[in-house]
Amino acid sequence: MKSLIGYCVLISVFLLSCTGQAEEHRQRLSPQGTDCTRIKAVSPQASSGVYVIQPPRVKAPFKVFCEMRQDGGWTVFQRRSGREVSFNRKWAAYKKGFGNLKEDHWLGLMKVFSLTKNKTKKWTMRVELWDHEDATAFAEYRNFRLGSAKAAFKLHVGKYSGDAGDAIRGAYSGLDQNGFGFSTVDRDSDGCSPCIFGDIAQMDCTSSDGGGWWYSRCGSAGLNGDWHPSGEHVGWASGVHWQTWKTHAPYSLKATRMLIKSA
Repeated sequence: MKSLIGYCVLISVFLLSCTGQAEEHRQRLSPQGTDCTRIKAVSPQASSGVYVIQPPRVKAPFKVFCEMRQDGGWTVFQRRSGREVSFNRKWAAYKKGFGNLKEDHWLGLMKVFSLTKNKTKKWTMRVELWDHEDATAFAEYRNFRLGSAKAAFKLHVGKYSGDAGDAIRGAYSGLDQNGFGFSTVDRDSDGCSPCIFGDIAQMDCTSSDGGGWWYSRCGSAGLNGDWHPSGEHVGWASGVHWQTWKTHAPYSLKATRMLIKSA
C-alpha cells in the first residue's frame, strides 16, 4: 500500500512538473506585437533583443531579434560575422531558419514571407555591410516583399538608396536578382541553363557561389556563401559578396546584416 501511495505521489509530481513546463512555454511564446516596428511604436524605450511576434493571419507566434533604432524597430532576418554557423544548407533549412537569434542566424524564408505578405503595410529592407578594413556601407530597398513558398519565395524590391551600390539589380546589365526565386543546392531558381562565364559553362550558382540566395545568373549580391577570415578573404567564388561596394577581385565581407521594417 505504501509503495502504491509513493508511486502516486511521484506521478503527481511529474504531472505538475509537465504542467509547469507547458505553462512556461506558453508564456514564453505570448506575442508582444505583430512585428518589431509595432513593438517599438508602442514602447518607444524598448531595447534591442529577442521578442515574440505574431503577424496577422499567422497561426503561431515566433521569436525574432528586434534592432530598436531611432528610426523604428527593425526585424533582423540575416546576420553573418564568422564561420561558427554554416550557411551551406538545403532548402528545408532556409525555409525554416537556423542559427542563434542573438548571434549569426537566418530567420527563415517562411517567417519573412509571413511578415511581408501583409499588403496593408509597406516594407523596407536594409542591408548592412562591414569589410575587413573596418569600413561600413548600407543599401536600403523600398517595397520589399517575398513571394510564397510555391513561388520559391521570389524577391521583390523597389527603389534603392544607400552607399553600398545596388548589387541586387547588378553591377552590370543581365544580373538583376529582383523577381527571382530563392535557390539552394537542392532547389534551383537561378535561370542558368547553363550560364556562360567566359569559357566556363555553369548549370547552377549554388555550386560555385555557395549557400542559398536569390541568384539570377549568379549576380552581384550573395551574402550567404562561405565566410572567409581576414587575409584569406579575396579571390573566392563562394564568399560573402556585395560587388557594387567591393568591385575588385571577389571580396568576401567580414560581417553582414539584413533587416526589415514596416511602414
